[in-house]
Amino acid sequence: MAQHRSVPCPAQAVAAQTGAIFAGLAVGAVNAHMQGMAAVAARREEYASQVLSHQLSDAVAAAHEWADYAKRLIVENERLKAENGRLKEVAAQRRGVIERMRQVAA
Repeated sequence: MAQHRSVPCPAQAVAAQTGAIFAGLAVGAVNAHMQGMAAVAARREEYASQVLSHQLSDAVAAAHEWADYAKRLIVENERLKAENGRLKEVAAQRRGVIERMRQVAA
């Protein structure tokens, strides 16, 4: 026949307390891990945002440089067009002089 105790087993109480302590520690460890992972994700997002911001500022600076370069080329192109027109007039005058000299010589 099984022996029945009138008082609770002390080992059972210690095991229940130990289990509760380990459950609390496990919950704390899981929460700390989840907070750490959230912090890592936030840091990655912040870093990616900084990289994109830097790339954007580089692209804007490059666009301004190209715009300045294009403006200089437009000015240079207009100057060359004017010079080309002037040279065409000079060439036409010289052709006229040459033609007149040929007519006089002939």
